[in-house]
Amino acid sequence: MENGMKTMKIASSKKELVEAVVQELLSQLSASIEEFGCANILLSGGSTPGPVYKSLDENCTFLDKLNIGLVDERFVKTSSEHSNDRLIRNCFSAHKKNQARIDGMIYNSDDKNENLNLLLIKYKHFIERTDIVVLGMGKDGHIASIFPNDPDSMNALSASQPFLNTIAPSFPEERISCSMHLICKSKSILLIITGKEKRNILMNNELNLPIHELLKLRQDIKIFYLE
Repeated sequence: MENGMKTMKIASSKKELVEAVVQELLSQLSASIEEFGCANILLSGGSTPGPVYKSLDENCTFLDKLNIGLVDERFVKTSSEHSNDRLIRNCFSAHKKNQARIDGMIYNSDDKNENLNLLLIKYKHFIERTDIVVLGMGKDGHIASIFPNDPDSMNALSASQPFLNTIAPSFPEERISCSMHLICKSKSILLIITGKEKRNILMNNELNLPIHELLKLRQDIKIFYLE
């Protein structure tokens, strides 16, 4: 984990953590916009990155040039309290004008396989180019919706297709996830973790969890940590 340690930024407070991540995002997003005219970013759900997204919404002056998608989603309707789509849209709700374009991952909530087919069309721009992926990590070492001890998730570690259906160990179990292949194609990957327990898991390569598979493939990940 030596390479990971070199890129780990340690924050002393939640405020400092949020400010550090947002500063990094603004720098990288503006560089992508200068190069391509827009920036494509995939976001994880959860309570930890939520304040980051709200701060980005408040401080970004080029929201209308952002294309925002999800790294993973629960296979639930977008009105559900468990929906990552709903959470992220609420985080990016401060501006009535010049809003970022947000693409969810649910286009057919009745048919998981058909939903994947539709996702290939809706997320074509992310498949072609993703500038930044923002990840969190669970206490079981999962990233996105790629979980240990789930056969579908194990497939997501090596599959070439960009999106897969997986099964989580907790409710709601049915998930959609970007594959490891698509995540690793991103120009930049940011990982946000909090607490000693998660840090210890992150540092223990011998556990061979999904997070460790990612770190093997991308040793340039920027890690933001709050104890």
